[in-house]
Amino acid sequence: MEIVRFDAETSIPIADFGSQFRLGPLTADRAQVRVSVLHVPAGGMVGAHDAASLQLLAVVAGSGWASGADGRRRTLRAGYGAVFEAGERHEAGSDDGLTAVCVEGAFEVAATRVTGEIVVIDPDPAWTEWFAAVEAYVWPAVHDVALRVEHVGSTSVPGLAAKPIIDTDVVVFSEADVRPAIDRLASIGYRWRGDLGVTGREAFHPPEGVVLPRHHLYLVVEDSKAHVDHWLLREVLAADPEARDAYAELKRTNQELAAGDMDVYVAKKAAFVAELLTRARAERGLQAEAYWLPELEDS
Repeated sequence: MEIVRFDAETSIPIADFGSQFRLGPLTADRAQVRVSVLHVPAGGMVGAHDAASLQLLAVVAGSGWASGADGRRRTLRAGYGAVFEAGERHEAGSDDGLTAVCVEGAFEVAATRVTGEIVVIDPDPAWTEWFAAVEAYVWPAVHDVALRVEHVGSTSVPGLAAKPIIDTDVVVFSEADVRPAIDRLASIGYRWRGDLGVTGREAFHPPEGVVLPRHHLYLVVEDSKAHVDHWLLREVLAADPEARDAYAELKRTNQELAAGDMDVYVAKKAAFVAELLTRARAERGLQAEAYWLPELEDS
């Protein structure tokens, strides 16, 4: 084993394009990808320029911003990154300083996507068939370790506007069944993504090269908080037309306010979902639970 350094002291000062940061190479230029560490000081920036190739800027400490071809600055904090296409004009900076890993070259991005087109449409009877197609693909792989596959999320609620993406739960009996189920899902191409910040709900990336409806696949233990929240929200929305209409209106409003940022879209409906679930738990005599209520910036 060898120990290497890539801290600011061993990095190269960069001033091109009006930049102010230090670059610490991790790989040589002859590699298929070039990996470097950027040390951006408080008030520093990576000046506007065109990406020579596909580029990923992944913040590992501190916070800042990045903008791409549309010129809009998006906030980046540790654990978040920006992907720029080859030839895309972009820049980045930080008020307080940040450290980021920069990957350039030919590679596939496996990180969880946050931004993209958000479309909320009128309810479609075909969503039931979409779920059936996903279930038919998943169930044979997990039938010996799972109890069932369930349709959850907004597309499972008759009459509710939703993003046309099928939320699907693989439900297992106990924690002991979680790892075997993860392995079974991997055998048919699902890539495990962790819990994405929701304890007790394991998430998966759909298999590549398999023709299936757009869907999110989750793995939950029966009667866990994550599982109960999924079916409880489905039930309360199906039974309460006023709540269903209010939720649909909120989703359409958030579609515009989020401007393609899924984190913002989810955060702006969190309080309403928490209110529904809290009320539903009380009405059914279920244990009260605390729900995530993000601090939102003014729109």
